[in-house]
Amino acid sequence: MRALFIAPLLAVFALLAACSNTPDDDVIRDALEQELKQAHLAELFTVTEVEILQAYPQEGDDQITLDVRYTMEARQGLSEYSRTVKNDEERDAMDRFAMVMALAAVRVEFGDFEQGDTFNQERRLDLQRTEDGWRIPRP
Repeated sequence: MRALFIAPLLAVFALLAACSNTPDDDVIRDALEQELKQAHLAELFTVTEVEILQAYPQEGDDQITLDVRYTMEARQGLSEYSRTVKNDEERDAMDRFAMVMALAAVRVEFGDFEQGDTFNQERRLDLQRTEDGWRIPRP
């Protein structure tokens, strides 16, 4: 008798979860990875874990603001990567200079880390629903 009550209840919860307007962890991870790529840091970091702390729906169902906690893992050590960038003759000199400056900022924030080191981060993330799914809005 109890199973007859629990089964429909579980079905309702499953339907509610499927209809959620909140992006899932994979979508958030992809958005954060895209930001790393745009900052020329995707070769240095990868996002390994994501947790939504709070969701703030915006006007309509096409925008949402999320407070997220995530972990970044170093794909390689900062000193090693900095040497690679500085010695990459195939990169434009201005691009190398910009990357070295960005890496100096990374060093200030995270110190001189090694491959496999992890960093826990928290931030607010704005996402917009597009035809291709949830994306970070472009300015």
